Amino acid sequence: MKFSWIENYAGTWQDDESRTLMITIRDDENATVDVLMHGAPMIRPWCGDEPAKGLPARYNPAEGPGLDVDLGRPGFSLNLNDESDHVMNPDEPESLSVGISRYDSDTEGEQYLKLFGKMGQYTRVEG
Repeated sequence: MKFSWIENYAGTWQDDESRTLMITIRDDENATVDVLMHGAPMIRPWCGDEPAKGLPARYNPAEGPGLDVDLGRPGFSLNLNDESDHVMNPDEPESLSVGISRYDSDTEGEQYLKLFGKMGQYTRVEG
């Protein structure tokens, strides 16, 4: 059963620095995401060193086609956007653009940005 645009995010995506996103769709507006570094769940120091597994993600069609992943800190999230034009160009690999957001007032959160490396493109490796 297709769940709408959110279904485009389902699967495993990887960047060129061995970071991996494993996205599981739950319903039309919700998913869970595991963030892996070199095959193991990323440790989140801002969450008492909890692993980045089963993170809640929300798709809100009224806000556009992006998927926002809650990283466990207020205002701290991964923003995923399906950049693929695989319908119009089936030879083009499916990809996501990935960015991170945080509140401007969250100066402590700045130190955690480096854990995510250079944000950019993730390519589907399984799905």
